[in-house]
Amino acid sequence: MDYGTFVARGQHDWQDAADLLERLRRSGPASLDHQELERLASLHRRVVTDLAFSRTHFPSTAATRSLSALAFKGHRVLARDEKPLLRRIGWFFAHDYPVLFRECLPTIGVAAGIFLAATLLGGVLTLVHDDFAALFLSPKALEQVRHGEIWTDKVMGVMPGSVAAGTIATNNISVALFGWGGGALLGLGSLYVLGLNGLMLGSLLALTWQYGLHMRLGAFISAHGPLELTLIVVSSAAGLLLARGALVVDDGSRSESFARGARSSVLLAMGTVPWFVILGIVEGFVSPEPSIPMPLKAAIGIGLLTAFLGWSLSGLRGSPVPAGTASA
Repeated sequence: MDYGTFVARGQHDWQDAADLLERLRRSGPASLDHQELERLASLHRRVVTDLAFSRTHFPSTAATRSLSALAFKGHRVLARDEKPLLRRIGWFFAHDYPVLFRECLPTIGVAAGIFLAATLLGGVLTLVHDDFAALFLSPKALEQVRHGEIWTDKVMGVMPGSVAAGTIATNNISVALFGWGGGALLGLGSLYVLGLNGLMLGSLLALTWQYGLHMRLGAFISAHGPLELTLIVVSSAAGLLLARGALVVDDGSRSESFARGARSSVLLAMGTVPWFVILGIVEGFVSPEPSIPMPLKAAIGIGLLTAFLGWSLSGLRGSPVPAGTASA
């Protein structure tokens, strides 16, 4: 097709597209009826297609410059207005995350089951032979427990609460990120985080129970432990979603399945980050403070867990975020 024929065939449609776009820009969608809106959408696709052809065959011509300007104007006028960033973030936490969380409950349940099984195993192994706790405690700390002392008594003296809060929050987020990112290793990293943390919890609970220190350990972990462990489970579940997207093809191609799983995985993990920051503050200022009675610490821990689960399991019952892979 020569240049003259190309322009003659398309000029009428290009002008119609320009006229409809101008009406839409000036007066809004109400200025066009249903048929005109459909024609505008069709004409815009024609403009974009003709622009690609013109750039290939007739670069540096008036038609190419005109089509380029018209296509840009069409994109700008027809594009959906983006909500301000703060509104989008607010919508994510108020609506999208709770919907996604409910969609992913089967996978979260699998992760919780693995964690609880590891906790039970760690407790049994430590009750059989308390040297198993040496995997998680230094030899000095283990000997202190055997002599009626517990390592948590000295936590406050290591660093000020303000410094500890930031350090703890960073460490907790790092663990959660590893649990999530471990999904890229076919889920092995996520399983490692679940297994290691479960074994450690079970071992330390059994060890301190053996030597009558379980109440002192409870006084330290009751404010932050319930939510912290829950967030680790959720983050690891996000990693399992990522692994499942790579291994299991539900609909479409493997790349599409992985993309859906990856999106759900990222969003599920993102929702835990603000809660880890809150936990850092609690673990830095509340957990090691001996003047705060254990019942109050336990109430704080239960309150934090209830707030997280209440938020995650609530939300509007609108269309769910595409979870892609909601079960393991």
